Amino acid sequence: MFITDKKIEPIPFSYLPAGLDICSWDSVKEFLESICASDTSTANALEELLLKYSDLMKAMADELSWRYIKMSIDADDSSKADAYNEYFADVYAPTEAYQFRIKKLYYDSPAKDKLDKQKYALLDQIFAKDIKLFREENIALQIQESELANKYGGIVSQMSAHFDGEDKTPAQLSVYLKDPDRAKREQAWRLRAGLFMAKQNELNKLYDELRELRHKIALNSGFANFRDYKHIEMGRFSYSPEDIYKFHEAVEKVVMPFVARLNEERRKKLNLETLRPWDTQVDLDGRKLKPFETTEEFISKSLRVLSKVNPAYAEQLEMMNNTGLLDLENRKGKAPGGYNSSINNLASSFIFMNHVKLHNDVVTLLHESGHAMHSAATSGIKIVQYLEPPSEVAELASMTMELLTMDYWDEFYPDPADLKKAKKDQLEGTLSFLPWCMIVDALQHWVYLNPNHTAEERSQAYVELGKRFSVIVDWSGLEEIRKIGWMQQLHIFEVPFYYIEYGMAQLGALSIYMNYKRDKQKALRQYQDFLNLGYSRPVKEIYETAGISLDFSENRIKELVDFVVSELEALEKL
Repeated sequence: MFITDKKIEPIPFSYLPAGLDICSWDSVKEFLESICASDTSTANALEELLLKYSDLMKAMADELSWRYIKMSIDADDSSKADAYNEYFADVYAPTEAYQFRIKKLYYDSPAKDKLDKQKYALLDQIFAKDIKLFREENIALQIQESELANKYGGIVSQMSAHFDGEDKTPAQLSVYLKDPDRAKREQAWRLRAGLFMAKQNELNKLYDELRELRHKIALNSGFANFRDYKHIEMGRFSYSPEDIYKFHEAVEKVVMPFVARLNEERRKKLNLETLRPWDTQVDLDGRKLKPFETTEEFISKSLRVLSKVNPAYAEQLEMMNNTGLLDLENRKGKAPGGYNSSINNLASSFIFMNHVKLHNDVVTLLHESGHAMHSAATSGIKIVQYLEPPSEVAELASMTMELLTMDYWDEFYPDPADLKKAKKDQLEGTLSFLPWCMIVDALQHWVYLNPNHTAEERSQAYVELGKRFSVIVDWSGLEEIRKIGWMQQLHIFEVPFYYIEYGMAQLGALSIYMNYKRDKQKALRQYQDFLNLGYSRPVKEIYETAGISLDFSENRIKELVDFVVSELEALEKL
């Protein structure tokens, strides 16, 4: 389907001086010093200071993004990681001290009170938080943390095992977990687990170093532990760590019975005495979904799906494809995972993922497309902080896109039975994902509240959480492999505490989808209104703009579980 032949053209940063070399610390430093010397006595002058600062940080974020993208694409090329680390250490990180001065200039200026209070109230809160946390001695530690975290992708990118006639990456081995041949599933599962077992000492050492660095950063900023520091640093103004614990408990009480029923149904249909870890993904009806054969077909079908939700979404993704802003297929040497990285001067973003021609790849691209539409929708926002939404906002955009597109997945699955299966898997997955989300989050609470633990104690804490949030699966004889399951989650290494937001956003996305089922046009308008806000309003207000509330209470979760069950029952009647 033809959408557009347009490419995305760069947009100049209006407030950057001509000839500014964004890759030179001397050049950046000179501009920062000029900003710090700015007049802040009037509201107009204060706004100009913010716009200069914002344009600089957006340009530098773009440079950092491009280097990260190149590092991800060629994760086994150490020069790409070196280029990223050098820019972060030599140019980006040294701006922290100047950023602190600029934020103080703004925050302490009497002219601040003359600015539009609705527009700038959230910025005041963000700057107050940043000023509270800043310590110059943490700059060097944060450089070290970034360099260490980036090592995880490099380690995983080099993993491969010979299977089914050729070398396979961990992602490619995961494909076989859907194979109807149980022996083949088990062999692939054990090979994949073995890749991480072989690297467990290296990964444990890496994580220990990260944990120690992060604890030092927290202590330097006046916090007793990294958990409490990170909660504030991530701008979690609308809820407390105790509220998150209640979220864990609510999932345990309300969602685990739903997952237990699914697993028991799976065990019976597979005619097994017990479910083993390699039995949890195989298709119960023998239907193996084959959404596409080539990357070109993958993109084309995704465009048709998005065009039915909103033609502007398809046009945006097509322009990204025309501009070289998509890298979708899995290959050896490529970093694991997937992400969407905003590119400010394109009012767009770059989508990175590792497709292996499975249904999950369809969901991933549509998920990342939600992030991409968020980036495009906020192109008119000038203040850089308002382009950096907290994760519970960012992930609401992406997880909602997964559900809003479901009605049009017939583009991938023209056979009604395949379409029904894809929708059923998606709906079940919205809830069955939550226990793993709780494990990843709860483990990190334990890790950083117990900063002097050993690797063995960490493994045991993970196993105990697995017992709390998983049911029926039989791990007998696999105890040593079970201990390292957490090592396969890159967020734990690279972006600490960035995971519980997936759970919050999943509840929000289900709430929007429930509204969508009642009134499609209204829900779609509210979704776009929400995207347009970026982070220019508090989180609770942003959720309200989307037509929902930031609510992860037991009662709300039960309501959403009941909704999903009713949707699944309706599917079964088709």
